Order: sequence, then structure tokens, then C-alpha cells
Amino acid sequence: MNKILNPFRYLPLRQALCWGTVALILSSILTWQCGLRLTSLTQVDFGGGALWQATLRQVAAWLVFAVMLYVGGAVASKSKVRFWDVAAFNLFARIPFDLSLLMFVVPAVKSIMGYAADMNLNAMMQHHALLTVVGLVAMVMCVWYFYWSYKAFAESTNVKNGRGVALFIVTYIVAQTAVVYLFRLI
Repeated sequence: MNKILNPFRYLPLRQALCWGTVALILSSILTWQCGLRLTSLTQVDFGGGALWQATLRQVAAWLVFAVMLYVGGAVASKSKVRFWDVAAFNLFARIPFDLSLLMFVVPAVKSIMGYAADMNLNAMMQHHALLTVVGLVAMVMCVWYFYWSYKAFAESTNVKNGRGVALFIVTYIVAQTAVVYLFRLI
């Protein structure tokens, strides 16, 4: 059970980097094929774009967050912090977010989210059961992503407990803001 809750304690750096890279490539292809576009660290819309843009956005989101986590961890940690530990574990921690994108493969989910983008609430509410399931799945995946991201940060920087949580939250907010502005250029 501990390997599921905190795989970063048991996961070698090379495996984390390999699995995370595979997930990044597959999620880039998925967002491109589904006509999605990453708009921040954890949000997508139906902007579409080319495969290179989808991949660039995925890589930029990961790297900006990893760099911010590294800087925060290097400043706050009393031990030596290596960038590749933080980056590889952060990339692996994105897997739950990448898995949540699989919902958009289902045509009914894609059409409901299209109704949401068009602000057509009447059409959305006709599918309230599916909308509830999508919301619950998205919430579980989001909690899983944030939990793993924090655990990855804590294991790779040795900044834990209240201080680590506070630093992780501040770092996430800064990275989220930076990525939103960066994506306006891509």
C-alpha cells in the first residue's frame, strides 16, 4: 500500500523519468487528437493546435513547475537537492493528470464538455448523471495528482510536513501564474 501512496520512496530515478516521459508523450498525442489544449498546469480547453504545440505545452508546464519546486526546495532544504530528482519525480507525479485526460476519448464526455464551453446549460443538464461521474473522476484524479506532486517534492527535496506543504502551495501558485502567461506566447 505504501508503494501506491508514496511510490517516490521506492521508485528509482531512471524509472520515474522513463514512465513520466512515456506519459508526457502519450498525453501530448491524446490532447492533440482530441482537440484539447493545455491552458495551465492542470486545465485544458478545446483550443486544439498542432502536435508540436501540444508537446511544447506539456513540456513547458512540467519544466516550469519542476524548476520552481527545485528552487524552493534548494532554498528551504538543509540537504543537497538535485534538479533531476525533483524534475523526474515531478514528471512521474503528473501521470494521474495525464490519465484524467482519457475521459475526453469518450464521445459523450467530449460533447458535454463542449456544451460547457458554449455555456449551454440546458443541454448539459440532460446528461446530469454522466456529468456527475465525470466530475467525481476529475476530482479524484486531481487530488491524486496534487498528493503525488507533494510527495514527489517532499521526497526529492527533504522538505516535509507543514513547511513543505506551505512551500509546495506557494510554489504551485507561482508556477501556475507563470505557465498561464507563458502559454499566451505558445
